[in-house]
Amino acid sequence: MVETDVISLTDNAARRVAEIAVKLGKAPILRLSVEGGGCSGFQYRFGLADTVEADDVRAEGEGASLVVDPVSLDLVRG
Repeated sequence: MVETDVISLTDNAARRVAEIAVKLGKAPILRLSVEGGGCSGFQYRFGLADTVEADDVRAEGEGASLVVDPVSLDLVRG
């Protein structure tokens, strides 16, 4: 896991992720990923993750984390 300033998670978003995670009985980890498909060739996906992978880039907020794999991070950075 790498912490960086490249991505961020606002406190409001982190609180909302934490609320949803509690309701679903999951860890408060929001994963952003990019997959092939869609009109522009890519689809962006958000979902709760069970774990943080060793090569994930991570941003921390109030009670929650946002994680992105390196390939997806390169795609969302443009």
